[in-house]
Amino acid sequence: MTRSGVSGQSRVTASDLLKVYAEKAHKGHDAIAMEQLHMTRLFASRSAHLPGNNWCQDWIQWMKNNHPLLALCCRHRLNPVGLCPRLVILLSSISFGMIATNLVFLFYRSHPEANGSLLKIVIGEDDQGYTETIQITYEAIVVWTLGGLLHSLIDLGLWHLNACPCCIQSWIAKTGPFLSIAIAAVLTACSTFAVMWRASYEDDLRENSSTNNIGEQEGENDWADIQNLSSFEFLGTYYIELLSVCGGLSGVGWGCIGGRPKEIKRQEDEAKKTRQSNGNFDDEIV
Repeated sequence: MTRSGVSGQSRVTASDLLKVYAEKAHKGHDAIAMEQLHMTRLFASRSAHLPGNNWCQDWIQWMKNNHPLLALCCRHRLNPVGLCPRLVILLSSISFGMIATNLVFLFYRSHPEANGSLLKIVIGEDDQGYTETIQITYEAIVVWTLGGLLHSLIDLGLWHLNACPCCIQSWIAKTGPFLSIAIAAVLTACSTFAVMWRASYEDDLRENSSTNNIGEQEGENDWADIQNLSSFEFLGTYYIELLSVCGGLSGVGWGCIGGRPKEIKRQEDEAKKTRQSNGNFDDEIV
């Protein structure tokens, strides 16, 4: 009687231990999955702070995950935006930049009376006695302000189409990349049109610079008549400016406008609300 009772009790105890072990393992896997989902949402929102990071570490992780060039190969494995979506976003960004700069250039060349000098700085004279100046024109102001604002909105919009932190693991997250590809195709076609229009203008400018009759033949430009590759020299200047901006300015301003302090405060408030809802009032995580 005693042995059977003991053996029966031991069998029940072993079963209970297995259940407890399974529950602990399940909770451990759930905790890991929740932590990974939390990190994925932080990367999707381009967070300026990750838990446990100092200022330097946050700057490095932000550049590795959000820089248009470095992030192609240095992003974190939990970042939801992979290589192909980043290439689509980069292509769209370059295409929109060419559209904006070329259309503004052509507008002010077609309407020179609308352009003017907002600021002129004299820097000296050259060897031939001509005064050298640096001018900030209305054209440059439009490109820097309106063009830059629209450019940023396009980049952020395409990013959130590929990785919206509120729509992870939903059907929107699956359809967003296809929509961004369609937008990239449209922007690429429009940028090709703008580049060819600008090249036609440059070619016509070179052919008629000696006779000063550009205005008379401005409506007779034919893309098929572009015979000089130097008409596309403006593309080299554009890409040099693009590389300088991507390499030097991207990611520098986020910490200077309150990005990291604001993100730290938001995460602390979110963690506090989570602990209060769970009835856990442990010390705050740093």
